[in-house]
Amino acid sequence: MMIRNLTLCISLALFLNIFIFSAQAKRDETPKSLPLECHEITGNINKLCFIQTQSSYGPYDDIVFYRVDPRGYATFLGSESGSVATFGGFEFSDKGIYMWLSWAEEGHPHFEFYRTRDFLENGTQAKILQIIGDYYFDGFVSFSDSGKVVYSIDNQLTENCANIPDVTSYISPHKPFEKLCTKTILLNSNSK
Repeated sequence: MMIRNLTLCISLALFLNIFIFSAQAKRDETPKSLPLECHEITGNINKLCFIQTQSSYGPYDDIVFYRVDPRGYATFLGSESGSVATFGGFEFSDKGIYMWLSWAEEGHPHFEFYRTRDFLENGTQAKILQIIGDYYFDGFVSFSDSGKVVYSIDNQLTENCANIPDVTSYISPHKPFEKLCTKTILLNSNSK
């Protein structure tokens, strides 16, 4: 009986010590330094950052997105994982109104377009405005804050712009003797 009472007293004393010290612990509120790759956004005080894991099983990397405020606090925005597509990066329109995320499967990129503000608030749950997934995508000609996106199609693989639906010809100011086949899309600009 005495051993039982002694065990009970020791257990109670340990519990009280743990409770007292735990109640006095304060949450660390200093900014953390994560190995993030961050990009500044014109017209926005926050940065969009990501961290990418490297899988030993091929292109099955995880991408985790964060919004980092001016004090250095990181807010989790979501992640993409287990996909065969590899992450290609992201870019913003001139004043940061719109953005795209790039993914590639077997070397063929596709682009998801978002309103930057929506992505910074809702992360990977943000509304995708448009997707470009043309097999012969060559490069962007323009990406404006008005929501107009013009991109070129690889003219080495296309015989004639006129034979491709929704494609127009474009003379490159950088290569005046080269005619590009281009497509234009307009992002949903009704929601601000």
